[in-house]
Amino acid sequence: MSKDRLVKAWINPLAFTEVEFSSPGSSESITAETIVGFLCPPGVPFDAQSLVERYKRISAGPQLFLVPAERRLLDKLVWPLRHAKASYVIGNYLSVVPLCGMVAEMVALLLWRSEAALRTGRALTAAEEKSRFRRNFERLSQARRVQILERHAIIGSDVVADFDMIRQTRNNYLHRWSHDHSSVSRDAVKCFQAAISLVIGAVGQEFDDGRAVLRPALVKYLEREGLFESD
Repeated sequence: MSKDRLVKAWINPLAFTEVEFSSPGSSESITAETIVGFLCPPGVPFDAQSLVERYKRISAGPQLFLVPAERRLLDKLVWPLRHAKASYVIGNYLSVVPLCGMVAEMVALLLWRSEAALRTGRALTAAEEKSRFRRNFERLSQARRVQILERHAIIGSDVVADFDMIRQTRNNYLHRWSHDHSSVSRDAVKCFQAAISLVIGAVGQEFDDGRAVLRPALVKYLEREGLFESD
């Protein structure tokens, strides 16, 4: 007679038990603390001090002080970074990596869209991009986009290094079953700081006599979008 073999298991690992087992229509037992406890992965401390410490850890490094309030810039660059920061605060380190990957891809697209237009006086058409690269720039792989940006002297080797690190880290976590998560907290911080640096570089973050000075290519982009207001 064979012996039974046992394995440890999680019961209802996706359930918010305080909600699942509360009385219908009742939320009296649900507090902000229990909600934060569900948002944080099991085993991650969610007291106020731990949350603040994680916020300080992810906030160390480059700071994004100002971004024009253009809808696409906010949706594609700023809010994903804010979501990434919030994810780190609650201990959801894994979510930080793909969000930073998204931001890096959007930065590459913005750089090409704005810099190419600045040089030619207009945005390239889809047909022109296909004739150069066999497909639209937006449909190229991220590695190919970065290669093109470097070849056209739109970015330098330090920016290429940030792009490559984010892409490679994202690929490891999203596409490699063999890649473990023992360093995901550190990798999340590195990706976040690199993504912040990429956005700062794409937007420009210099100040002259108290006024913000944007990247010239971005200024042209904003002009095309009709976002400048008269004094």
